[in-house]
Amino acid sequence: MITREKIIEELNKMPDEHLEDLYKVIKSLETNGTREEAGETVMAKLRKIKISASPDLSIRAKLYDLEGEDAE
Repeated sequence: MITREKIIEELNKMPDEHLEDLYKVIKSLETNGTREEAGETVMAKLRKIKISASPDLSIRAKLYDLEGEDAE
């Protein structure tokens, strides 16, 4: 397990130009991993994905030409 002392030790080695990025990472962890400042969360983006396929594709995938031009 990593201790605070090890993290502080690594932080002291960090170049100043990376401190702002590191601060953003820490703040994003503080908000339970959500990235409100950076925009949408990963789950919000995944919810927007729409799959255009036959309703029985998962059951009968072997019947469809998945290697053909339409699959590209």
